[in-house]
Amino acid sequence: MNRILAKPFGRNPITLEDHTQHVIDEAKTLLDTFPYWSVKYKRITGTDLGGQLINAAKYHDKGKAHDTWQRACQKDRQFYLETGKEQSKNLRNSGIRHEFASLWWLDKQNIPITLAEKAAIAAHHRKLSFKHQHRWENDDNGAFIDFWEEFCREVYNTDLLRQQLPKEALLKRYQVAGVRSLLQLADHRASKREAGIELAPLNYSFDYEFKYASKRPVQQAVLEHSDKQEIILRAPTGSGKTDAALLWAKEQIENGFADRLVIAMPTRFTSTSLDLDISKDISATGLYHSSAWYARYKKAGNNEGVKDIIEAARLLLMPATVTTIDHLLMALTGTREDHHSIFFSLMHSCVVIDEADFYDEFIQANITKLLEVLRVFDIRVMIMSATVPESAKDLYGIQNVIDPYTSKQAKKNSKAREEANRKRCRIKIEGNIENLEDIEGVLLSILEEPIPRAIIYANTVNRALKYLDWFKGKGISPILYHSRFTEYDKKRIEGDLIDALGKKAWESNDASGVAILTQIGEMSLNISAPFMISDLCPMDRLTQRVGRLSRFEGMATGDVHIITPTKDGAVYSAPYGSFDRDEKNWVPAEAFVKTEEILEEKAYSAQDFVDAVNYLYPEQKPFSDKASLNKMALNEHLSMNWLILPKAESKDDDFETSEWLSRDIPPQRIVLTQKPYDFNTYGEYRDFELEHGISCPIWQIEKGKQLSRAQEIKFSVDDEEITLPYTSIYSPTEGLILNLKREKPQEDSFV
Repeated sequence: MNRILAKPFGRNPITLEDHTQHVIDEAKTLLDTFPYWSVKYKRITGTDLGGQLINAAKYHDKGKAHDTWQRACQKDRQFYLETGKEQSKNLRNSGIRHEFASLWWLDKQNIPITLAEKAAIAAHHRKLSFKHQHRWENDDNGAFIDFWEEFCREVYNTDLLRQQLPKEALLKRYQVAGVRSLLQLADHRASKREAGIELAPLNYSFDYEFKYASKRPVQQAVLEHSDKQEIILRAPTGSGKTDAALLWAKEQIENGFADRLVIAMPTRFTSTSLDLDISKDISATGLYHSSAWYARYKKAGNNEGVKDIIEAARLLLMPATVTTIDHLLMALTGTREDHHSIFFSLMHSCVVIDEADFYDEFIQANITKLLEVLRVFDIRVMIMSATVPESAKDLYGIQNVIDPYTSKQAKKNSKAREEANRKRCRIKIEGNIENLEDIEGVLLSILEEPIPRAIIYANTVNRALKYLDWFKGKGISPILYHSRFTEYDKKRIEGDLIDALGKKAWESNDASGVAILTQIGEMSLNISAPFMISDLCPMDRLTQRVGRLSRFEGMATGDVHIITPTKDGAVYSAPYGSFDRDEKNWVPAEAFVKTEEILEEKAYSAQDFVDAVNYLYPEQKPFSDKASLNKMALNEHLSMNWLILPKAESKDDDFETSEWLSRDIPPQRIVLTQKPYDFNTYGEYRDFELEHGISCPIWQIEKGKQLSRAQEIKFSVDDEEITLPYTSIYSPTEGLILNLKREKPQEDSFV
């Protein structure tokens, strides 16, 4: 008699009995690895996480013993023995999903299980979804339809709330997600071990030791307020906020309020830079965003251990994970199976939200919803920024604002007062500028120095290219950095910037060069120069830019020249505002206009910048209809998707759904900079896209097609036909420029 198999392949096939025991063993290991999860789960739900998980592991694959499934498995096994080929044709065509049959077996045996156990079994291969409703209704001649209808009733009997936080759905989601996510992780790890793949360990703990002799004011202040559930930390750039955040997290973890740290940054570029900064100080960190493999892990190779670490970071399983705010917001939608795992991990973390753009009401509306969700589960939160205004207290509903430098808290500390009032830069206002010839004297002053050293911020890539061309015309090759480079080139350029203008270069008196940056270089890029030119931008963004000016110890107060960009005689505020499609021009954001009004030609201190930002955002205004409706759409996702995935499931690294956006930006598409071929698997294509793909606004792609700089190209991924834009004009020194006719620079041949 044939043994009951769990899988058809391998020299020694895995039996159902053995696989079940392997999953139970992995489940027990996970419970031992994350003891805090069981404690909090019991407190929140009143039920036993471990007991339900072991029960789900025990029964999750019982359906593989179903006659129909097992016959198909044995046929695929026989084909493998005869040909050596691994193909699951018989299983695919068997008309039965084994996880559905597992629920059927439990029902026939009259074995009672909880909703969390039932959902975990149903979802452990991502089929608890409206996308697979037809399988639930049709497999095995409709034998499983009652289970599907039971899941649907659970959803429809939960209050649908669009304008209020759906607390009932959130608590149910947490209770189900605990068993659901851990069963999937245990099953995944057991299967990898059975395949002989060595797994990366998960038994890390948060281990951080402060390495300096004394604490700076911001670090001491955070420790004094670490007992608060939510705090806002305001402190100047370079004051030690990163170590303050790590000290705060250590307090939360050691006092039993969390077992891991999640740091959410505004963009993947800033999260990469911060990850590089903190990974030296913590026992184990993870970095996750759409290009994390290139940003951090490429040197280690594309092996299974590296993939495990990236996956652990994606699921927030590392002791400290640096990610984007979009990653956390997207997980709330519940539009992909792994969102339930990310959600459950997040609810056992302490969370730092770093430098959220205050001028962007769209992202702020989403952050307020995230904070509402975190409060349901008593998550400790710190929002930190150099420029967060007083009105943030009302926006976020957080009254504990820590400001050891520029508030009443600093009055008792002479050192802090001195630091707050120290002049950090001299602002010089150049007025409305359309052509660089109008500021040629300012630009020439950079070249007149014995060693040219400057940072230039342009609001758009097109303006950055004008600066690039001007300097090249003078025989200087600046370092250009914007968002439309491949991930490989971004990493290379960041290294070039650090080598040219980083801390070590200044300490060794080797600093030299001109950096031309867009918004990508505003935060977490540890470079500096004594001279800066910047396009006008909202004051909170300008403060971040000025943070790169004379930032290292011993550097004299620097100058920053502010330019108001114009185009065809009118102020050109892009990207700070909205584009009027009827008038074909940019309407400046209020924060942009008010910044121009209040900016003075004088020396500025940290206190001056804080006062200016408070003037810019004096009160919390109601969100626009667009931002409010988007926030309501997120509420609807929270209400509807706590149990069953929607029919329109999101893809990996999507940051929007068909109803909701994480941020209000023009539609984007991936442009490939190398010709694609036909890919056998999605993973193979994904690696190619990470290496050669660039996200670009659709309007620029269309312009590129008109200029014959881009074309649509077809290829296949696992038999699915794909069409994407391809270009051959990508430059590793200038990036992807589709909307302008430019020749490839000679410097490309040296990269």
